[in-house]
Amino acid sequence: MKRREFVGLALGALAAGEDTSPQTVVRPAPLIQMPGVKVPSRSLDHECDSNSPLHWDGDALYVFNSYSHPWRSSGTSLADLGNSLSTKLGTINDKLEIWLEATWKDERGLLYGAYHYEPDLVCFSNKHLPTMPRIGWLRSADNGATWEDLGFIIEAKPCARRCDTASPWDAGGTGDFTFLPDARGEYFYFYLTSYDSRTEQQGVLAARMRCTDRDNPSGKVMKWHEGVWREPGLWGNATPVFATETDYHGANGRMFWGPSLHWNRHLECYVMMLNHAVDTRLNGDGIYLSLNRRIEDPAGWSQPRRVLTPQQVRTAMAGSSVSQSKLNNGWYPQVIGTAKGETDKLAGRVARLFMAGVSRLEVVFVRPGEKVE
Repeated sequence: MKRREFVGLALGALAAGEDTSPQTVVRPAPLIQMPGVKVPSRSLDHECDSNSPLHWDGDALYVFNSYSHPWRSSGTSLADLGNSLSTKLGTINDKLEIWLEATWKDERGLLYGAYHYEPDLVCFSNKHLPTMPRIGWLRSADNGATWEDLGFIIEAKPCARRCDTASPWDAGGTGDFTFLPDARGEYFYFYLTSYDSRTEQQGVLAARMRCTDRDNPSGKVMKWHEGVWREPGLWGNATPVFATETDYHGANGRMFWGPSLHWNRHLECYVMMLNHAVDTRLNGDGIYLSLNRRIEDPAGWSQPRRVLTPQQVRTAMAGSSVSQSKLNNGWYPQVIGTAKGETDKLAGRVARLFMAGVSRLEVVFVRPGEKVE
């Protein structure tokens, strides 16, 4: 698939006149760490094990951090989040392994969310006991303190599993995702990670659902396959937006995964942040970025370019109270706007770059010909 190349990325100062495409500059900033989830059994105080969605309600900013269950924190800005509480997902869901990865608040004040669920014991013969994630849909009338489960909306074929996988995490399934509506508010577009047993189905996939179906989503999601939205979200096939480079289930599986997504009003385009795995334990070679002016065009994403090297990731994460894998790899990179009204979904020229809920960096988005002070 040929991609439009309209992005050029740089670290540090930009040389005037060298590039006519948008640029990014990543530079140090004072530490901000999200409240995260306290995990006493692992001596972790601020664990963030997925994308962390945010939304505003008046002067209050809410964030959801997940580690097998979502917790909600609030404050008046990114720098003063607190008041953490364990969300209520219902009698059954409160007992399950669930990560809340993306949210959207509508004009009625209802908050919608999509969650990554990991079932247990999908492979009895594998000593690692990997899972097969699937994606479900939730609705809340109280800013996410309590949720109503509206069912599963995206799932890989149950038989598309590899119980002999080299992965300690996944034998198949679909998860580690984000979603946003298009500019007209017609569809929600999902960009998600496939760990399917079939190599041609692995990598970053796309799916969509009409926004008007948000209260009755069962069977309403369609996956992008061979250039059209024609495969069902449940068990359907998909053509990867970013295909795996080598089989995920082999020891040296290489692929992009874990997208986060926001509309950048300075560049006037969508920005996707990605991890890039270089083995099946999801160890990576840095943080990557891709741009697209039209969220509804999965083929329009630019080829991902690296914005942080592994050493830069480790420097930015050093000393943080998160797991060692995240300290080494900066899993779950997100751009989050800092002005009132900005979140993980909307940012401007200068924003924060978070990894696993930790930010010691800000990112500056630079238009062609624009100078950085």
